[in-house]
Order: sequence, then C-alpha cells, then structure tokens
Amino acid sequence: LKPVLALIALGNEDAAMTAGASGAVIKTSRPKAILAAIEALHEGFSVYRGGFIHRADIPPLNTGGAPDYNILTPREHQVLRLLAEGLSNKELARELGISEHTAKFHVNSILQKLAAHKRVEAVVRATKLGILEL
Repeated sequence: LKPVLALIALGNEDAAMTAGASGAVIKTSRPKAILAAIEALHEGFSVYRGGFIHRADIPPLNTGGAPDYNILTPREHQVLRLLAEGLSNKELARELGISEHTAKFHVNSILQKLAAHKRVEAVVRATKLGILEL
C-alpha cells in the first residue's frame, strides 16, 4: 500500500486517519511543510498536521537490561549523533542533504521515542541506554 497524505481543515485529523490516510496536514500549510510531510511518509512515518510524527510501530522505551539499538532508525542514529554535536535543524539538514522540515521531523521522532522533551535530554537518555557513545 502506498501512503496517502490528506490535506485537511484544522481539527479533521482523526477523520482522515480513520479513512485510511497515512498522514494529514492543514490544507493552508506552506508548500515546504507539505513536501516535508511527503518525504516523511516516504520514510515510513505517519504525519499529523505537519508538525508531529507518530509511528504506530514504535517499541516501548527500553528502561532496563540490554540496550535496544533498534528503537531508532539508521537515519535517526545519524541525526542523534549530530544532535550530540549541538547542530541546529538547519545544520542537520545541510549535513544530511535533507530539508530543514525533514530534519525537524527526525528530531521530533527521536524525542518521542526516547521520551525526551529537549534535545539534550534525548542525547543523555540515548547515552544512558547505550544507544549513543560520546
């Protein structure tokens, strides 16, 4: 099945998802945001309103025992290593050859998967879990 991006009015995300869309963005979104949503869908994410990514197949955060290296995608590992170096979204995008919006999507996904609120917190958690070596 190919992913479907729904262009919606504010507040209609649930209806779009129920109808089978893989993502939903507000129809008045800037073209760059819509393009970033399409890129995220292509990478296997579901997009809601262009600013939040949720993956239904995210495993729960491993809080004990052996580190779960599979919690992050290979691209997210790259982004995480660059976050540890203190790069901004713009610098991440330039370094990885992706749009700034896509970089933001990756950062948001990392924060969600590691249950972190800030970039530094994500780096610290990843280090404690053994996912990232500094």
